[in-house]
Amino acid sequence: MTAAGLRAPQPRFFIGKAIFNGLGLISVIALALWSPHPAILVASAVLFGFMLTQIGMLGHDIAHRQMWKRGRWIAISGWILGNLSMGISYSWWTRKHNAHHTNPNHITDDPDANYPMFALFPEQAPLRSKWVRPIIATQAYVYPILGMFAFATLRSPSIELLFRRNAPRRIPQAIGLALHWTLYGLLLTQLGGWPEALTFLVVSQVTFGWYNVSVFAPNHKGMMMTTDDEPLGFLRTQVLTARNIRGSRFVDFWYGGLNYQIEHHLFPAMPRNQLRKAQPLVEQFCAERGISYYETSLTGSYLEIFRALKRASATA
Repeated sequence: MTAAGLRAPQPRFFIGKAIFNGLGLISVIALALWSPHPAILVASAVLFGFMLTQIGMLGHDIAHRQMWKRGRWIAISGWILGNLSMGISYSWWTRKHNAHHTNPNHITDDPDANYPMFALFPEQAPLRSKWVRPIIATQAYVYPILGMFAFATLRSPSIELLFRRNAPRRIPQAIGLALHWTLYGLLLTQLGGWPEALTFLVVSQVTFGWYNVSVFAPNHKGMMMTTDDEPLGFLRTQVLTARNIRGSRFVDFWYGGLNYQIEHHLFPAMPRNQLRKAQPLVEQFCAERGISYYETSLTGSYLEIFRALKRASATA
């Protein structure tokens, strides 16, 4: 990877992404303020949710040191993109995401594979509370519906973190979150009235939640589960628990490079625009060692998630 130049910094790419996200968010806000027409209001709300997720993808890249190597610049960028722009604690998300990369698809230790209302593996069903069993029994059907509330599951832990004793950078984080909701509330007050404000609020946040779920769910859901009893080693753990989504440049853009999930987990600090080039090298490397390397279509990934949720809910 190093010899191929795929691990080298890509400042132009990330500067371009930052400019795109900044101008995109400003343009969407301007569109919402420009006309009170219901169709334009709904369209701007959808685009607002879309841009929040795009900003989150850039924050994800920065957290993995793809742009900055120094912690101070990462912290500043994370505060701007996370706390200020999205209303999500960058410190909380970084801790959670690091735990995911360390233990992908672990039955208990991966926060992205452990939701109190779902069982992603059959072995998780007995570990859930009895009152959520009816939800687990129908989780294959309600998962997309509950996905619209991802905006809440990302925001509530961010606020909760501020009240913990070991909260890092408590005051800057609180200021960032307060500024986000103040500016967002100010935007809502400029849209005409309560019906317009409520419409923009609901549509933008639901879009944000659905887009997030659509991007992150195909990466690991339905893939191999890991436990402490069967350690696989770093290479096999990262490869066997992830799936790639084949596609086009548009798919790369839509997923923020996370459609190359295997390559990303093996080389988290590799700039996302280099993952496409790294893919054939990783696939060949795995083939030479007899390690299963899995890639499927966009539609196929969602069908596999649906089937995996049905299998996991059978006991409920």
